[in-house]
Amino acid sequence: MNTYVSKLYFLFLGTALLTSSCKEYLDVNKDPNLPTQVPAASRLVGTITTTNGAAMFRGAREITGVTQYGVTKLTTGTNRNAETWRFTASYFLWQNAYTWAIPNCVDMALLGEKEGSPHFVGAGKVMLAINYGMLTDQYGAIVMSEGYDGVSQVKLTPKMDDQQTVYAGIDKLLDEAIVAFNNTNNKTGLNANGGDIMYAGDVDKWRRLAWSLKARYLSHLSKKGSLYDSKKIIEACTNGFNKDGMDAEFAYLASAQQTDQNPWFSWGGFTSATDPRYFTYSQFFVDLLSKFPVTETVFQDPRISRIMSPAPSDGKYRGLKPGLGLAGGQGGTGQFKNENDYGKFANSGFYTKAASPFPFITYSEVKLIEAEARLRSNDVAGALVAYEEGVKSNMRKLGVTAAEINTYWTAQLADGLAAHFTNQTGGLSHIMRQKYITQCLNPETWVDMRRMDYSTDIYGPSLQRPANLNTVIFDANNAKDWIQAMVYESNEQNRNPVNVGDNTEKTRLKTPLWWNQP
Repeated sequence: MNTYVSKLYFLFLGTALLTSSCKEYLDVNKDPNLPTQVPAASRLVGTITTTNGAAMFRGAREITGVTQYGVTKLTTGTNRNAETWRFTASYFLWQNAYTWAIPNCVDMALLGEKEGSPHFVGAGKVMLAINYGMLTDQYGAIVMSEGYDGVSQVKLTPKMDDQQTVYAGIDKLLDEAIVAFNNTNNKTGLNANGGDIMYAGDVDKWRRLAWSLKARYLSHLSKKGSLYDSKKIIEACTNGFNKDGMDAEFAYLASAQQTDQNPWFSWGGFTSATDPRYFTYSQFFVDLLSKFPVTETVFQDPRISRIMSPAPSDGKYRGLKPGLGLAGGQGGTGQFKNENDYGKFANSGFYTKAASPFPFITYSEVKLIEAEARLRSNDVAGALVAYEEGVKSNMRKLGVTAAEINTYWTAQLADGLAAHFTNQTGGLSHIMRQKYITQCLNPETWVDMRRMDYSTDIYGPSLQRPANLNTVIFDANNAKDWIQAMVYESNEQNRNPVNVGDNTEKTRLKTPLWWNQP
């Protein structure tokens, strides 16, 4: 399906549904061949599509620069803004999520309830939780309780719910989704019209997706004292994804129209090959794939060859330092000048091919969340078991051979892995670096980096603020002054200024979110 056309199509369907429910007096002389209400079974594909293409990719595009996955070759120009933290109110995750994705989620859940098909209610609430989660983890306070509900007239100046309230709402949505999936009195199957392009109607996988998301959002509360509950997180992980092949992801198509292909395939989602947003993977990412945590022992992760291309000149892997562009060369040394000397971004490997899937959440992430929860509860042995499965499952997904996996794991053990887990910082260094690798290009990585305070004790000495930093906002002399959140978009700021509040870049970009404050 053409992704962008489908966004329009399903938005119009949502509008038709809302209109038909509010103006029943127009039901006279209805044309049976032109229905104003579409069944829930025909809405699921649009819900998944818009949540991915309209919301998730839009929320990942610039964050890929912030988290230093991708770097531009340009030394000047607006396409370098993301990696140097120059953000304004023209960032569009907010608009895309509230215009396209959320109405589809809400409408499908309402239709499922009306039709006696609770599994569609569950799917709608799961996807709604994903959208609210992405929004609040980038902005903080968001519109939730007074947002679109498919029944009431839409408010043009809705209140902003604080992040703690939003997190409680997300958890409630996921609990309700689990109850809905457990309901066996369901009239229409999720894949009745071929619309379940994620799980082909497998209700158990949808249920496990809800549990996996509960684990993710509970794990974000690691700085919130008693609100961080290791037992609840481990319980959610146990009920979540439990084997390979369960990842919740959007499948793109190869040899199709450009909008059916993975957006990272075409120069990081931009159409101009001469002015790309992301040209190469960063040297920081290369270092994570070339060194072990804690000791910084040099060892090449076999996944690097599945993710990026080596330099054709010498077969080595290298990246660029954020903010310097190609003129800066590897790590800013200027040693290499040819663009082919760096790890190509677009169409280079597992994550950026035309048909590369774009995951919402994976089995590997769930196991690494479990590893963190067990480590924080002093279950070192359990943390190591979960960590091992999280790492190896991602390797299997990327096509790493059993022999390569065994060699990599043996080398980690020899480098002191077990001893590192007896220290929380050492254990978190392993877990968070692996989450960075396994969550490649996913905006969820930004949550982890902020929770870990962008610590070099966790991510290693290669993690540094970008060159040519936005010093209008950030202190050039304070190495701990890192970006914390996004600016609300101008349409919300202009229409709803009282509820948005202070939307200056200095306040928004520098103020830690609720879950990132003790």
